[in-house]
Amino acid sequence: MSTGILIVSHSEKLAQGLVELVSEMGNENVIIREAGGTSDGRLGTDAVRIQEALESSDFENCKSILIYCDLGSSIISSEMAIEMIDDDDLTEKIHLVDCPLVEGAFTGVVQASVTDDVDEIINVSKQARDMHKGDDA
Repeated sequence: MSTGILIVSHSEKLAQGLVELVSEMGNENVIIREAGGTSDGRLGTDAVRIQEALESSDFENCKSILIYCDLGSSIISSEMAIEMIDDDDLTEKIHLVDCPLVEGAFTGVVQASVTDDVDEIINVSKQARDMHKGDDA
């Protein structure tokens, strides 16, 4: 079964760029989409836009859907979007992942390419916060 990945960012361009980047690491078992920016093209997040992405046919055959967010209000908007969904079966398979956006989504997609175990994917994504990028580690 496939795993869905939804990138939620205040910037539509950032979300689209991250989808482009992490898609290089995925395979046919990983469905990656974005809900960045607002519906009128401004910076910000939009719970309705996130809800529509979660309810889209793109994710209907996914075992789980993992949401990766950039900043605080994207988390709040994602939580609101989940609350607005009437389908309990759908909401049960949605998970907000607490990790750095880029590194977490990247490692999550890699892991989702080899397993559909949602707990394993989330744990690997969370470990991304311990990645070091310089010599001062």
